[in-house]
Order: sequence, then structure tokens, then C-alpha cells
Amino acid sequence: MNKATSSFVPTIIALCFAALPVSAGLVVGLPPDPGNGNCLPFGCAYSGDYQQVYTSSLFPGPMLITSLAFYDTQGGPGPTFMNSGSWTISLSTTSVDWNTISGNPADNIGPDNSVVFSGNLYQPWTFPDTLLIALTTPFSYNPADGNLLMNVEVSGASEPGGFIMFDANGDSAGYFNGNTIMGRQYHGYTDHGFGLVTGFDTAIPEPASFALLGAGLLALGLLRRR
Repeated sequence: MNKATSSFVPTIIALCFAALPVSAGLVVGLPPDPGNGNCLPFGCAYSGDYQQVYTSSLFPGPMLITSLAFYDTQGGPGPTFMNSGSWTISLSTTSVDWNTISGNPADNIGPDNSVVFSGNLYQPWTFPDTLLIALTTPFSYNPADGNLLMNVEVSGASEPGGFIMFDANGDSAGYFNGNTIMGRQYHGYTDHGFGLVTGFDTAIPEPASFALLGAGLLALGLLRRR
């Protein structure tokens, strides 16, 4: 490679990095129920299974989910620490929706179920605060294939600093059926139209970006041959 062609290399490398997926944030379930919330499955000494389904129309398109967030803005001050315990979180694409989620956990889990986090979430806590869970295994989700299911298995949970009421949506006069975007299942009970407000950090692939990435890699290959 001569001096003239080598001058193009920085430009081509820059184009390759520009082709990477762009990061974005999405919060579903806003606005939260005022002055209220729910401690399941992260905010109290709860052990067992918890599932929450998000209808596909909440998501703009294919994405790689890299973290989850849950918010404590309505419950009020008090807790000084997040719960201690073990949480295993899985995500999958599912055919059940907010109004059809089953009390049998196995009926709700989709064929692409993947464990995305496993560990303790214990940490200092100050109201208002956010529980941010960085996924050890990001999850590729395409809303065209179905709805999104979060499956949480909790064991050994304790509440050393008091229970945390995380922001939720759908508590209509205590009936837990006030929306048409989320549903949940826990210990065999179902609430059709209720769920935790959830933040998703995502990497959103852009078709034009993949084309640009391919062109950049091809150009680098041709320069190498020269």
C-alpha cells in the first residue's frame, strides 16, 4: 500500500465505526401511577417466579436490549438499601399478551428464552433512585415476531433497608387492570393490565448502516491487496 492509498485508511475506518448500531433509550409504562407502586419482584423479600409481558406495539423495531431500568419516584423516602438476594432474569419473544398471560409460567415463555442476568442487586439506595441492570447477555428482540416477556426467578431475598415501591402503571382503584400494554404473573396469579414501568437501553440496527459497514470493509480489503 503506497502513501496515496494509505491516506484513505482513516476515513474508511471512521465509516466502519459510523456503521455500528446506534444506542437509544426507551421507557414503557409512563406515566407511573401517582403516589403508588409495587415491590415485586425487586423491592421486597419476595421469592419465586415473576413474569411481565410487554405488548410488541411499544417497540419501534428490531433492537438489541443491553440493560433494564426500574424506577423509584412515587413510593417516597425510607429504604436505604436495595434488597439482597439472587435474581435470574430471562427475556423471550412470546405469543401471550397483556390480557392473555397465563398463571402457568411455562405457558408464557417463548422458544428463544435467554438468561440475560443472574446475580445480587444489593446496593445503597436513596429516594428517588433507579435500579439499572446491565445485561451480561444482551437480547435481540424483533417486535414483528411477537411480544416481549421478562421472566424473573428470585431466591433468598431480604429487605435490609426496607421495601421499595417501584413505579408501576395500571392500578385502577386497586384492580390492577388499568392499561392495555402490560400484564404480569406471579405465583400463579395474573394481573391483566398492570406492570412495572420499565426502561430499555438498546442498540438499534439501521439497514443503511450495515450497507455502509460492508462498503468500508470491502474498501479496506482492496487497499490491503494493493
